[in-house]
Amino acid sequence: MYKRRARIRFWHADDGEKAWRAAELASSLGGEWMEADALVGVGNDAAGPWPDLLIALDCYHPPALPLAPHTRCKCWPRGDGEQDTRQRILGILGGLRLLARLDHSGAPAGNDV
Repeated sequence: MYKRRARIRFWHADDGEKAWRAAELASSLGGEWMEADALVGVGNDAAGPWPDLLIALDCYHPPALPLAPHTRCKCWPRGDGEQDTRQRILGILGGLRLLARLDHSGAPAGNDV
C-alpha cells in the first residue's frame, strides 16, 4: 500500500524547539512509517519536499501558510506536555499500521518514490 514513508511537518508559530522535539519524537517512535521535520513561523524554510501532513502545534485553526494541494493540516491544541504529543503521534502510527493491514502490506521500503 505505502510506497514511501509519510512526510510529516510539525509547525509552531514561535517555539522552534517544541516543533523540533515533536519531529524527533515522531522519528524515534515511527521512523519506519514516517519522516518528520519542523517549521517555525510563516516561512517554508524546512528542508525536503512538501509534507503529506502539517501538524500545527498549540493552535486551534490552521496557519495561513502556502501548502501543496495534497498537504493536509491538523491542529493540535496545547496539550499536557510531551506525553500528550507522544500519544497523538502513536495515534497516527496506529492509523498507518491499520491501513497497511487492510491490504496485508507492511511499512514502506524507503523514500525513493
